[in-house]
Amino acid sequence: MRIVPMVSFAVLILSGCTSTPTGNIDAFGIAAADVTSKIDTVISDYNKANVNDKLVAMAQSNKKYVTSDMDPIKQIIIRDSDKKNFALYKANNALGGYAASLSDLANAGSREELALAGVKLSTSLKGMNEQYKSFKETESDLISDENSGKISRVITEISRYYVEYKRGEALKEIIIAADSSVQIIGNIINDQLLMGVIEGRLYTMKGNELAGYFSDYNTQTDELSFAKKKKMLDEIYEKYIAMESTTATVVQAQQAILSVMEAHSVLTEELKKNRFSSQNIAKSIKNIKTVHRSLDDLEELMKSCETKIISDDEKGIICQ
Repeated sequence: MRIVPMVSFAVLILSGCTSTPTGNIDAFGIAAADVTSKIDTVISDYNKANVNDKLVAMAQSNKKYVTSDMDPIKQIIIRDSDKKNFALYKANNALGGYAASLSDLANAGSREELALAGVKLSTSLKGMNEQYKSFKETESDLISDENSGKISRVITEISRYYVEYKRGEALKEIIIAADSSVQIIGNIINDQLLMGVIEGRLYTMKGNELAGYFSDYNTQTDELSFAKKKKMLDEIYEKYIAMESTTATVVQAQQAILSVMEAHSVLTEELKKNRFSSQNIAKSIKNIKTVHRSLDDLEELMKSCETKIISDDEKGIICQ
């Protein structure tokens, strides 16, 4: 893949022009970047939970510890042999960077801003390409030579697009050329989020921690006042809800990534018809924002469930 930006742009200041508006591209970029940022939290929670699970097991023992007892946790943090766990985070981060760079390019008002946005776009696409190779265990590139060439040319020439019309045409080329790659990397993120290692194991790990807090409560209950017992139960309830909503959060994260993919696809098809503004584009961007608002909200999931809410022994509260 040969996407290499030229940072030495000619000094040109962007001026406005309404014939090809870039507002919807900006709106898509912001909404998609917000979603991927939230998904980062889901992935980070899983990574942190692996460390926390070891600490829970240690806390449940009466053993006295020394520094060397932390070595197993160090191995979890490093995880040299488990590149795919980091690839998921990096792939999502690269997708978010791509979306943010579209917004930056749409809003750039100086040579420096254009340069930074161009570098960010190039870096993000390279990141998507690298993580695709990691997931697929292949040396083949995610982005075809043809599309890579198109994007590279636009990034190199983008300083010449000093009016919104030209900038819009440049962004149109980038989005159309990148769409197939966005769809592929989005599907990979979606599939990885669904894997039982995150969905089921995370629920179990949070359950292990919760058991420890119940044990503490039960050993102290005869000595505590009502106020202290209520405070402890409030804290336990928060952890209980976090455990029960684990799978729901993963499912919501999946819906979020799918909404980004769908919106990018809609934007691509509309841009092919030279439509920079349409009801379809507006609707797809609104859907991203709606899904984003419901992330991490168990109550919102229950409201939106069109079938049946059940409590699964291995997954928690889910929409069946």
